[in-house]
Amino acid sequence: MGEGASLKLHEIIPEQHFTQPPPRYTEATLVKTLEEYGIGRPSTYASIMNTLVERKYARLDKKRFFPEDVGMVVNDLLTSHFARYVDYNFTAGLEEELDQVSRGEKQWKPLLKEFWEPFSTLLKQKEGEVSKSDLTTESTDEACPECGKPLVVKLGKRGKFIACSGFQEGCKYTRNIESEKNGESAEPVLSEEKCEKCGQPMLIKDGRYGKYLACSGYPACKNIQPLVKPRGTGVVCPECKEGELAEKKSRYGKMFYSCNRYPQCKFALWDLPVERKCPKCGFPLLVKKISKREGEYLKCPKEGCDFKEGGKERK
Repeated sequence: MGEGASLKLHEIIPEQHFTQPPPRYTEATLVKTLEEYGIGRPSTYASIMNTLVERKYARLDKKRFFPEDVGMVVNDLLTSHFARYVDYNFTAGLEEELDQVSRGEKQWKPLLKEFWEPFSTLLKQKEGEVSKSDLTTESTDEACPECGKPLVVKLGKRGKFIACSGFQEGCKYTRNIESEKNGESAEPVLSEEKCEKCGQPMLIKDGRYGKYLACSGYPACKNIQPLVKPRGTGVVCPECKEGELAEKKSRYGKMFYSCNRYPQCKFALWDLPVERKCPKCGFPLLVKKISKREGEYLKCPKEGCDFKEGGKERK
């Protein structure tokens, strides 16, 4: 084939390709990515996942994470004004330095001073530059039906909603965006469960920490329950010897294990209980612990007992 030579057309094949975005994170792929960047530890992965959902930064839909309005606003704020502190290398590097402190290889005071002084200065600087309303308020072309002032889209604890820009002047008009999009009512949803105290139907309500069950007989009956019931471990409570230790989450999303007879019995553990008697002190159970330095091992949770089994040997 040379320059100017005529070519014979054999066939035209029209094909169209669209660039596909990367797949959304699942809990497993997110943990794998955190491990690759050296962020977090095995004991913190569960609380990281819970924080994303509990604080409504993201939602889990069909086992995949989808960003929420609050998460996108927080992400924009941090990446725009605190880019150094949300960088992968900064987080992984600081965790490694903290590990060095735990091993006695580094002093903690100089490390914290090195972090805190520039961070504190930047924080004070941004307090004067960044306004909360700039991040959480969007203008619209719609006028308020009550006072005629422009309506704005605001971001609250439960997501975006429409409100009047004349709020400070006394106009209280608000409207729910999500209910309009989905054609849903803002009223609580009736569940199939019955109240264990009065027998009336339970309602599914949306609260500060997510959805929960509340008795429809309120205020006569004030019974409330978690929407997702705590999962039992099959281990008998060593304190009352009647209840069962069940998985629960703290208000900050960290997993712990407590007696299902609470508040009658207040026994609780931070680590997974294992139904096996301690061979040293005879305590009815052991707990499973996982650390980056020692791996997975069993230990006795009783104060004063140093029994430990498994894990990597310290050098």
